[in-house]
Amino acid sequence: MRTVRLQGPLFHVTEDPDQVIGDFLGFALSLRNLSGRLTAEELHERFRPGGSGMRLPDVFAAYRARESDAVPPEFDGWEAEDLERRELWVLTRLRFGESSPSALVEGPELRHLLDRALALRGDGSEGLFL
Repeated sequence: MRTVRLQGPLFHVTEDPDQVIGDFLGFALSLRNLSGRLTAEELHERFRPGGSGMRLPDVFAAYRARESDAVPPEFDGWEAEDLERRELWVLTRLRFGESSPSALVEGPELRHLLDRALALRGDGSEGLFL
């Protein structure tokens, strides 16, 4: 399982060569600035197994892949049956006019990383997903 650490204002995640997961954590923990809701409450709602994920137009998308064509082509080989059994989330940093780097993270690990990021930010919400 990946680990997360906070360096200044940025999250760094092991096995995240393009910094997609780290950027996702930063954006996710900043949702409060857009919605006005408590961060932990909103994250729990958005990233539970049936959650809606997150879309920041022209910036970032995080969604659960439910069909094989929802998985970026660089991660080829996922069958619809696999996606029904496994909770796979696609994280994509959107870049206009360039390829958009993505990462795949299974649901339990995604929630673990969110929980750790909340704890590192010290808002008292750690353990929300456990």
